[in-house]
This record gives sequence, structure tokens and C-alpha cells, in this order.
Amino acid sequence: MEAQRTISAAAPDPYDIDFTSTTAKVPWYDKIVHSMYGAYSFNVSWVIFSYFLIYFYTDVVGLSGTAAGTIMLAARVADCFTDLWVGYMMDNVCYKWGRYRSWAIFGIVPLFLLFLGVFTALPTDNVQIKIVWAAVCYGCFGSIGATFSFMPQVPQFCNMTHNLRERETIAVLKGLCTNLAQVVGAACFQPLVNVFGKNQGNEARGFFFAAGFIGLTVLFFQLLNVQMSRKYELNRDGSCREHLRQAHHDPLLTQLRGFFVNRPAVILQIGEVLKQVMQAIKNGMVVFIFVYYLRLENFQSAAMLAFTVALMLGVFLMKPLIRLFRDTSRAYLVCMAFSALSSLALYFVCAGGGAERAAVSMQFGPLFALFMVNGVLSGAYYSFVNVMMPATVDYGEWRSGRSQAGIVSAVNGFCITIGAALGAQILGVLLDVSGYQANQVQSEGTLRMLLILAFVLPAVVTVIHTVFQLFYGLSDRKFEQCMWEISRRKHGGTSGENSQ
Repeated sequence: MEAQRTISAAAPDPYDIDFTSTTAKVPWYDKIVHSMYGAYSFNVSWVIFSYFLIYFYTDVVGLSGTAAGTIMLAARVADCFTDLWVGYMMDNVCYKWGRYRSWAIFGIVPLFLLFLGVFTALPTDNVQIKIVWAAVCYGCFGSIGATFSFMPQVPQFCNMTHNLRERETIAVLKGLCTNLAQVVGAACFQPLVNVFGKNQGNEARGFFFAAGFIGLTVLFFQLLNVQMSRKYELNRDGSCREHLRQAHHDPLLTQLRGFFVNRPAVILQIGEVLKQVMQAIKNGMVVFIFVYYLRLENFQSAAMLAFTVALMLGVFLMKPLIRLFRDTSRAYLVCMAFSALSSLALYFVCAGGGAERAAVSMQFGPLFALFMVNGVLSGAYYSFVNVMMPATVDYGEWRSGRSQAGIVSAVNGFCITIGAALGAQILGVLLDVSGYQANQVQSEGTLRMLLILAFVLPAVVTVIHTVFQLFYGLSDRKFEQCMWEISRRKHGGTSGENSQ
């Protein structure tokens, strides 16, 4: 018994955390739970939306492509405002359940119910009622459920550790979890739809119950995050951590001005808009390419599963690329450029050989191999933001002497919303322009346009993103200097504005 007490006494206290340390380690359980919450739970619904929602609206609900895209754009307008409001509140108000953790708690139930609502096909022929239902459910899912649930993830990440190496490790984990969301969304969701209803001739029921199944997995990791993050935001007695109780109560416009003088954050978020536009178009076109161009509907799930494995492998490229090019932003630029080239290569191989040869080649031939290369490069490309965004938060604190975690997270949510909505709108309009007709054999001209939408347009958007990233201006060496100065201020008692 005495030995047990000695072991227990020697065990580290999980509440004993140095929030200013740049060398402290984060427990692996915390890394995994945060990554599953912040990457898998956050992304899986949007992956499903990007691959299947336009198809669900056009081929199951019965709306036009333009109407579907317009719903996805217009319904997200409110999301832009709630993102900014919640970000402002996180920087200025601390509830008793934690400054950031409270919002994660508020969003749990709305997120689940609204996800079900999005994939509910109402049993009516009234198009206006269908449009209103879709707009309300999809709009509230983003503006209430997702905003409340996941806006805290960036501030929580910044609060957990200031160790750059630990952040890189968590970024890799988040990249893996993001790609797990890709597996579930792209490769598993459609088989679930088939099992729950499509195989019995009721595709609408299949979508509803598949959404419910996925929603429960999201709910599980939301609850784990609430439990895990308690020690980072609350003391053992349930009171809020001292450094999180402090509030500046700056007006929203003042916080936004502080954000806009943070050039690395601005550039990164402009890039996030472009990346979301690219992903919405690229992901949304996958089902159309496999069903209508390649005529490989039954092969789609297997191909997307393999593609997601390639995405996961790409995540592991991020840290070696950073070491190889000796700078995170430089490695990011190289990765983007090669990702765009691989997308163009996919177009030329598909268009050059024709649909029939492309279909044969996609079934584990050269086209399939190129598809996997694109997946590896995309996996690395998508992962960099997980390291770079916390760095822009710290850079903002270095400049102003105040944390910008909430406002950076808010603008990030705003940019994800706008980018995804614009991408869906562009895709819906261009589908109609291409002459696409749901559940019909497509013309040659339409098939060529589908290829351009799937491969050329994403490559062009990625090139534009690469150009913007050239103006980022925060090297790893400069970041380390900023962190050293922040630590010196906190331990030396100095503060104030840094205008450099």
C-alpha cells in the first residue's frame, strides 16, 4: 500500500503546466484527442459536403446545379458573421467552463442535429420548400453548429504548447486525421449510403442514416476533447486559468485592425480562401468524373480509399520537406507548385487517351499511379497550414503584446466558409454552363468540360495561391526570434507594442 502511494505521489500532475515554455512536451493522448477533434471531426462533414452535397441536391433532392451552388453560397453568409462574433467573444469573454472550451461545449448538440437536417430529403414536390429547408439546415450547420464546435480549435492548439517541434508533430497528426476524414467522407460515406438505403431503392434514406452514423463519430471526439482540454483551461478546483481570465475588451474593429497589420496571417488566410475554392471544385468533381467520364461508379470508392492513403502518406512529407528546404514557407511553395503540375498531368493523360483508355488506365494502371502521386502531393500541401497558422498567432502577439488567437481563428473560419461556398457556387454554375444533365448520358463537349473543371481549374487556382504565398514574410528563423522575445517579456516583466 505504501509503495502504491509512493508511485502515485511521483506521478506527474496533469494540471502542472508551464504555459510559457517553448520546450515542454504534450502528452500523446492529448495530441491524438486534439487532432481527432480539430481535424477529423471538423473536416469529415465538409469532405462529405464537397464530394456529395451537390450530387445530393441535384440527383436526390431534384434541384438544378445553379440552385444547389447558390444555396451553398447564400446559406453561408450568416456563418461569416458568427465566425467573427465567436472569435471576438473568445478574445474578450471567459465563461466558467473555459475561455475556448465553453464554445466547444455549446456546439455539440446543434452540430449533430443540423448535420442530419442537411441530408434530409423532404417528401414534397414543392421546390421552394426544398430550397428553404436546404438553406436553413446548411446555413445553420455552418454558422451555429460548426462555428461553436470548432472555432476554439486554433486557440486551444496555441494554448497547449509553444514548442515548435511539438506543433510540427501535432500538425502531422492533424494531417493524418484530416485524411482519415477524407477516407470516411470520400471512400466510406457512399458505401454507407448504399447499405442504409440505396441498395433497397431508397437513396434519400441511405443519405440520412449514413449522415447519422458519421455524426455519432464526430460527437464522440467532441466529448473527448471537452474532457481532455479541461486541464489546459481550468485549474483543479474548476476556476479558469489565470492567463485565460485576462481580457482586453477591445472593440471588434480594433481587433480586426490588429489582424490586418499581421501580414503573415493575412497572406495565409487569403491562401486559405483560394485553397478552399480549389478543394471544393476538385473534390466536388470526383463523383462526376468517375460516374460520367470514366464510367467507373463501382470503382470510385476503392479509388478514393487509395487516394486517401496517398494523402496520408503525403502528410509525412511535410517535416522532411521543411528540413530539406530549411524553411516552412519555402517548402510550402514547392509543394504547391508540384501539386498544380500533377493536376495538369492528370488532365492531359485523361484527355489525350480518351475516356475508354483513361478508364482502363485508372484501374491500377499509369493513370491510377498519377492519381496517387497527386494524392501524396495534396496531402503534404493541405498539412502546412496546421503549423503556419499558430505561428501567425504568435507573430501577432509579438507585434502587439496581445494574443490574437480568437480573431485569427475567426478570420480562418470566415475564409474557410467563403472559400468553400465560392467553390461550390462556381462549380454549380459551371456544371450548368457545361450542359450537364443529371442522370443522363453527357455530350462530348460536356465531358471535356468536366475534365477541365476537375483538373485544370484546381491547378490554376493553386498557381494563384502560390503567387500570394510569396508575400508571406515569416521565416522559421524570424519566428524563433519572435518566440524568444515573447518569452523574455513574460519572464522579465516587459510588455508593450512592438512596431517592427
